[in-house]
Amino acid sequence: MAQRTTKRPGKGSSRAPAYSLYGESPEFGQSIFSNAESILVRSNNLTSDIDLHVHLDLYQFVFISEGRSTLISSGGKYNFGTNSLVMIPPNIEHGFYSYIETKTFGHVITISDAYFDRLAQKGVLASDLARCVTIIEKIDRDSNPEVFTAIERVIYEHSSENYPYILAREAAILSFIVEFLRLVAERNVLQFGVKTSDIGDPSGKSKIEILSQLIDRYYKTHKNVQFYADRMNMSVSNINKISVNATGKTVHNNIKVRNLEQARSYLANSNLSVKEISFALGYEDAAYFTRFFTTNTGLSPIAFRRLAARSADGSEVHIN
Repeated sequence: MAQRTTKRPGKGSSRAPAYSLYGESPEFGQSIFSNAESILVRSNNLTSDIDLHVHLDLYQFVFISEGRSTLISSGGKYNFGTNSLVMIPPNIEHGFYSYIETKTFGHVITISDAYFDRLAQKGVLASDLARCVTIIEKIDRDSNPEVFTAIERVIYEHSSENYPYILAREAAILSFIVEFLRLVAERNVLQFGVKTSDIGDPSGKSKIEILSQLIDRYYKTHKNVQFYADRMNMSVSNINKISVNATGKTVHNNIKVRNLEQARSYLANSNLSVKEISFALGYEDAAYFTRFFTTNTGLSPIAFRRLAARSADGSEVHIN
């Protein structure tokens, strides 16, 4: 699940053709806001190669939903396949090599640099994004459903012309950029975080902050420590060492604590049944969830809910 980058060529080094949005010539001025289309429409299903070229004022995103392709740039050749997202910033020479024997499907999303830069500058990764091609491979749908939803929304809104479609397009593009930046932040951690000191990574976050954020995001769907170790490109032993040093608990225990906290909140503050709560927390077996909760709190979920309801003075119910 790597993220790879290739640097921008030196100024004036490129003699590749330059294109703006929709293929208009550069003298038409800065490209308009955005465009989205399928790879099938864009390049005849990649049955012909796309020669080296540049986009003067565009960020282009190529999402491969099925199949494979090869990006060609001044930095080298990079193969990528299903569920990969490639971002090419303005003024970067690039092309694509096709595989005739492979049916390749996906989408191409193009965003004007003025809009993208205005949003990206609010984050710490903007300067790197403007200089490098970014390839994010093997995006897992179960772990990152928001990314796929955002891409699907962009494609849908760009296929519609119903009022107020312009606002809808902008909202869809904004959501997509947010999810892309989130992925980049995570993958930068994977690529660089463990190769630097334990103090932190280029985003300024310490490893325990990164781990805590990952647990907050995935504790309902991923309870195996190996998942978090993989996300941070670390061994289970090392990630547990960081967790214990910072919190006094192993990663497994911190995941357990986070699930118990949310379970208590559901039981005390909602009308969800115990079965519904177990499903909401990623437990397919309600009986297993009940045993888990009872073992770790000393009360069954029903007993905890009754105790919380009897707390007439509004004081917090403390359960070990």
